[in-house]
Amino acid sequence: MKIASIIALIVLASASSAQLAPIRISPDGRNFVKADGKPFFWLGDTGWTMTTRLTMKEIDEYLADRKRKGFNVIQLILVPWDARRNGNLAGEKPYLDDDMARPNPRYFDHIERVIDRIERRGFHAAVVPFWLAGLPEPGPEEVGKHEAYARYLGARFGKRNLFWLLGADRWPNGWADVIRAFALQLERSSGRSDQLMTHHPAGGQTSSRFFHTEPWLDFNMLQSGHNADLPAYRLTVGDYSKTPVKPVLDGEAAYENITNALVPFGPGVRIINDYDVRRQAYQSVFSGAAGHTYGACEIYEFHTKGAGKAHWTVGIEWREALKLPGAQQMGYLRRLIESYTPATRVPDPSLIVSPNPEAPNEHLAALRDSNGKWAMVYTPKNAAFNVDTRRMGPDPLTGRWFDPRTGKTGRPFTVPSGPNVTLTPPQALNKSDWVVVIKAGS
Repeated sequence: MKIASIIALIVLASASSAQLAPIRISPDGRNFVKADGKPFFWLGDTGWTMTTRLTMKEIDEYLADRKRKGFNVIQLILVPWDARRNGNLAGEKPYLDDDMARPNPRYFDHIERVIDRIERRGFHAAVVPFWLAGLPEPGPEEVGKHEAYARYLGARFGKRNLFWLLGADRWPNGWADVIRAFALQLERSSGRSDQLMTHHPAGGQTSSRFFHTEPWLDFNMLQSGHNADLPAYRLTVGDYSKTPVKPVLDGEAAYENITNALVPFGPGVRIINDYDVRRQAYQSVFSGAAGHTYGACEIYEFHTKGAGKAHWTVGIEWREALKLPGAQQMGYLRRLIESYTPATRVPDPSLIVSPNPEAPNEHLAALRDSNGKWAMVYTPKNAAFNVDTRRMGPDPLTGRWFDPRTGKTGRPFTVPSGPNVTLTPPQALNKSDWVVVIKAGS
């Protein structure tokens, strides 16, 4: 074997053995923190089918792009919706004789290698054990089969600092008891209770509707769904107000480049664009979410030419979809939040004095520092609005306009302290949404 190959294998082995530090729930129950207590803002991407549709070289290509754009969580499915029928690229299927109680070790060897690559890049893996959507209601034998599968996964992945996303893309209905049993067995067999778990619900729903008080549900995940005309932020507002307090985030928002409301693609059909994606993300985070997950239509399924296409996708190749502007803009959101003492941020709609309609293309959302050091307001439209700045203390206050399309911040300007201060976004051509950042002091 050549020296270079030996060195590469040594590097690969040492990197794969290195474990990412675990992510915890913050002391106030609202956010995530790293092992050292520093804030962790979840910025996820839905690489759902990477386990069965990408080569290792392609996985590296995808992850390198997402790293450059600022993502820190990759959401993937161990057994995607077509894996039981088609297997992975090597032809390995997830279960021996299609029996979930008998996982195929060779299939999961490949899964281990995929997660190794994810972690070596510095991402945390958020893992769906199997895709629930499309499965029939479970019979009596399903609980035992899923418990056996959960024991296998817990024993195999218990040493990794994963997020577990149970269920997937459907109402639990008869599956609720199976999901509960799966969560319990996963925790028992892993020998630890600090692998954070949640439930990935159907479109327009949140995990809190079914499992909020369950002890295994560490944080709430919602799927606001692929409809940019709905006020998705309301799901975040609802979960933020629940007790016991738990973090919440949108784990599947409107995908960029997908047809709105998943209507069949055709002439004149509205396609969700980067503005829609930004608006949902900022409204959710500014309403109290602990992070956000981005998605693009051709990336979640890693679409290639000749592979056919879902009826709601435009059908560009996944490498071309990597260039869609919304992904880069999500990195600007993370950078903005992490730049202003993220551990002390709280949503505060009372900062907004103007009438604030619920319509998503009109609704403003506001964050502030609980210590009064800063405040932010997101506006989805290029129009003046009024805010109450008295919580920021007396003059002088300093404002800056942040452009969520470019991540650039404008020149500082003076903001008076008062109950009804008018702020007017920069009147730039074809630029709609803006963030104003107001800081105490000159």
